[in-house]
Amino acid sequence: MIANARKNYFISVATELNSNPKRFWSLFKYASKKSSLPQRMTLKSSDNDNTTAADDPNSIADLFNTFFASVFHQDQTHPANETTITDENSLTDIELTVDDILPLLHSLNEHKATGPDGISNKILKETAEQIAPSLCLLFNLSLRSVSLPDDWKISNIVPVFKKGKRDHVSNYRPISLLSNISKVLERCVLVKTRDHLLQYVSDNQHGFIPGRSCTTQLVQVLECIGQQLDNGKQTDIIYLDMSKAFDRVRHDVLLDKLQNINIRGNLHSWFSSYLSGRKQRVTVPGGTSSSLAVTSGVPQGSILGPVLFLLYVNDIHDTVIASSVSYFADDTKLFKTINNQTDANLLQNDLNNLSTWSTSSGLNFSELKTNCQTVTRKRSPLIHEYAVNGKPIGRLDEERDLGVR
Repeated sequence: MIANARKNYFISVATELNSNPKRFWSLFKYASKKSSLPQRMTLKSSDNDNTTAADDPNSIADLFNTFFASVFHQDQTHPANETTITDENSLTDIELTVDDILPLLHSLNEHKATGPDGISNKILKETAEQIAPSLCLLFNLSLRSVSLPDDWKISNIVPVFKKGKRDHVSNYRPISLLSNISKVLERCVLVKTRDHLLQYVSDNQHGFIPGRSCTTQLVQVLECIGQQLDNGKQTDIIYLDMSKAFDRVRHDVLLDKLQNINIRGNLHSWFSSYLSGRKQRVTVPGGTSSSLAVTSGVPQGSILGPVLFLLYVNDIHDTVIASSVSYFADDTKLFKTINNQTDANLLQNDLNNLSTWSTSSGLNFSELKTNCQTVTRKRSPLIHEYAVNGKPIGRLDEERDLGVR
């Protein structure tokens, strides 16, 4: 009887997924908590065949943190902003009011997890009227003093299993939990700077921009390819994958790029503080790791991170000369109509340019995950062997493009 009741309950939750998704996710979270990590976790060295093992909660948390931090660039410098030249297009300062902050507090999602400070969105939302004036003073102090409190730069990392063997830490992805108060400040900064920042983002970028999506990117590319198919032409598409792109953004390079788009003065210095001095720790059932420095990347789980990443990769299109490029955040497609071998060589040249750009930016394209696809109705298409960093890339009959085949 109990088994049947349990089965019927799961069926009812599943059938109400569209009408009552909250019920489904509540059950999902409850079930997830019951499935703990294996008692022994391992990490294989990327340099050799040595394997490190951990079998107590704190050691397991440290092992996860070591792995998650291994993707960061090390020894980055944060040069002081010595540029004093400004023009009418420069954005140098932000001043917030209570009216800027109050709507953001009222719109907070109460069900989001708390960060390291333990302050929930529910508390912030329920006390919005009382705390908004104090937060306004605190946020403006941060902006004027060009400094973000150290406690707001700490992230709690929760490992979430992807696939493969459960006892390998490399088969988990990090989910970052940040201070909710800090994220309110980030939202304020984004609202004040969004119009200025997004005017510099390429029309070929479809990620994290209002009115654009993975659908608009697919439509843009398919329209170009469809026109060439109708004309009896061949199009070669190269799908590029950046390895751990969001975690490998170089802070010094990003700050230079912000300056190049007229983020100057106090605001530029505030962004420098926002990026630097961050730390992360991993929490697992029964244990917490020691903190490690976050020396590169845009903060995962943050409000400003996605837009900062778009600005970081925005000059990709400047390196492409003879081909077309379209991207959704770090998902990049390079494509060109191929009429002859010269066209294929030009596409390869642009691929070489992108590879050079990725090296200088600290974002490496993965040769193993970069593939080529030829789209044509021709019986005998021109087949060219493209390469990244001198290594031939794979050729596929079909590619899963942003989750669509």
